[in-house]
Amino acid sequence: MASVQKKTLKSGATRYEVRYRTPDGKCRTKGGFTTKQTAEAYATDIDYKQRRGHTWDAKAGQVVFRDAAAQWLDTRHDLKPRTRAGYAHYLRASGPIDTALGGYPLAQITRQQISDFVEKLIAASKAPSTVRHYYFVVKMVLAQAVVDGRLDVNLAEHVKVPSETSAQGSAPGVVDDPAQFLTAAQVATLVAATPWPYGVLVHVAAWTGLRAAELGGLQVGDVELPPAPRNPNATPRPGVLRVERTFIIVGGQPQYDAPKTKGSRRRVPLTPATTALLRAYLAQHPHGPHSAHYSPSAPLFPAFRLIAEKPTGVKAIKSAAAALAELSPEQAAARLELDWDTPVRHPNFFKAIYRPAVLRANRLTRERGGDPALLPADLRFHALRHTYASLCVAAGLPALAIAKYMGHAKVTTTLTIYAHLFDDDHTDAMAALGALGQPAPKPANVVQMIGVG
Repeated sequence: MASVQKKTLKSGATRYEVRYRTPDGKCRTKGGFTTKQTAEAYATDIDYKQRRGHTWDAKAGQVVFRDAAAQWLDTRHDLKPRTRAGYAHYLRASGPIDTALGGYPLAQITRQQISDFVEKLIAASKAPSTVRHYYFVVKMVLAQAVVDGRLDVNLAEHVKVPSETSAQGSAPGVVDDPAQFLTAAQVATLVAATPWPYGVLVHVAAWTGLRAAELGGLQVGDVELPPAPRNPNATPRPGVLRVERTFIIVGGQPQYDAPKTKGSRRRVPLTPATTALLRAYLAQHPHGPHSAHYSPSAPLFPAFRLIAEKPTGVKAIKSAAAALAELSPEQAAARLELDWDTPVRHPNFFKAIYRPAVLRANRLTRERGGDPALLPADLRFHALRHTYASLCVAAGLPALAIAKYMGHAKVTTTLTIYAHLFDDDHTDAMAALGALGQPAPKPANVVQMIGVG
């Protein structure tokens, strides 16, 4: 059993030392604790690990980090394909982790070495979230080494990493950049500038809030449309999109995957305009409900191939996206060879269709002398999801409903990410609260009786 002993240094300072025996009977000590409490906590941890069989020895600690990391990843049977691919990317040969720690035996890796690794990432201008992702992978590998008896302590636990607070002072995850929220008019402009059938995809993204991988995972059978109303003046029932899967690229290979979280599998109601748009779109879809080749499992949005590598008949422009933006939406659509049996790959769509469409929308707006509220030239596709949240808030939808539609596991996630969208001047709320403190008015038809009783 581990014991704690008090030591007095020559300087007069007090330190505490933990003594214990390894399973092979050798005596070990761990000193340098400044308080008795931390020393006792360390001793308790050692006793616990020895009781659970979590022992270590010097030979086991000679396994180099990259081999231990590969073994750790192989045993992570709980990971989704996308998560596994992400970890493999962080641990790739000649990557930052492999370069800094890969060839070192586990037992020789020091806390300072891990701290230096973090500092190099920061010096390389990596985003705080990226630095944290790299660090947590290292920490998980070393934690497994402790469990496997290769280390007695995970030194990564004692390394500080930067917070994810943005340069503007926003808390982690908060989205408050005005450029990330489009107006309904801006959405319509972007949809009109996007070649068919991907203008439908852009519209659906902005008016349902689906993530890019969820849009790629949609199939024809995931669209539930109510019967068209017989009375043209009747309010049509909303359609529904079922989010059942995502479409991702892992190791260069496309595949369907489960939604991001448990809450991501959901049913999203559609606006009347989106319902009508999808009804018309499915009527043209080669595998739609009214087609002789109807297939509910067919991709809703098709993959594509550019017929020509470079657009012809336009002036020479530095950027390929800018060159494509010189084409009209109809000309851009004519250059697409659609594959209705394969889901659209988002990276291809983003580069060849979405980015040119953003630039094209601004060009057409300028030429027509329209609203000067142009789209940000670097508008991210994920901004359409943020736009959906802002439109929902503007329409007065409660936060709980927005969280459900967007696939957030908790409403607190929605309230945190879009905190500023829910801010108001509280005039109505304070007026209602203040009314509670006012005396109730007397009914007008009641006459006060004096001297009665």
